[in-house]
Amino acid sequence: MPPSRTASQKQTIRQGSAQVADKNVPAWQTFMRNDFLLLRKAIIILGISLISCSAMVIAEKVFWNRQQTAMTLAQAQYNEALSNRTQVENDNQAIHDYQAKYLQLRELGFVGAERRLDWITQIKFIRESRKLLPITYEFAPQQIFQVSPEVSTGELELHGSKMKLQMELLHEGDLLNFLDDLKTKGAYTVQDCTLKRSDAIAETPLSPRLAAECNLYWLTIDKPTSNPDAIPQPDKQ
Repeated sequence: MPPSRTASQKQTIRQGSAQVADKNVPAWQTFMRNDFLLLRKAIIILGISLISCSAMVIAEKVFWNRQQTAMTLAQAQYNEALSNRTQVENDNQAIHDYQAKYLQLRELGFVGAERRLDWITQIKFIRESRKLLPITYEFAPQQIFQVSPEVSTGELELHGSKMKLQMELLHEGDLLNFLDDLKTKGAYTVQDCTLKRSDAIAETPLSPRLAAECNLYWLTIDKPTSNPDAIPQPDKQ
């Protein structure tokens, strides 16, 4: 018979069997189960670090975008200010270049509201100073003139008042002198002018020998009228 085993021997055999059984357990299960508690703090710190880094990157990107937007806005404002300054300088130069001509046209009566009373006074003055024969005239309502697209009038409109003029003349020079003197009190354009011999027999040296009939347009440039539709358009002839 085999010799009987003591209690200590049996305990040693059981421990050896347990060690053999533990060798059959996968290593990663043993690692996770036994060592996770030791690494948990490091994993938490690593996670917090990753989140902090991500937040810093996002914050830096947002800050950079804001800086880029601010720089773009500042550049646009600078360009606009530079453009405005250039425009002001150009306007000042234009005023300097054309101020004398503007004042001359304003004094003539071309710029601003029409001066119909001045025209009437000038006609009377010319007739008396040149000792002309009787003159009759008639004004039509003011009209808006359409200018060529190539001519820029800005916010102003070109206006014209038609005047029908009838004169008795001793000779053609009376009409030419009258029209020339008329220019000192306004700007006008002659639409048409007709001369014909008088049917009456000249009884004295001062008897009329010719008769003239002219249509003139007195021109002014001014701000738009409050109701343009109420002003008739120019006659089509």
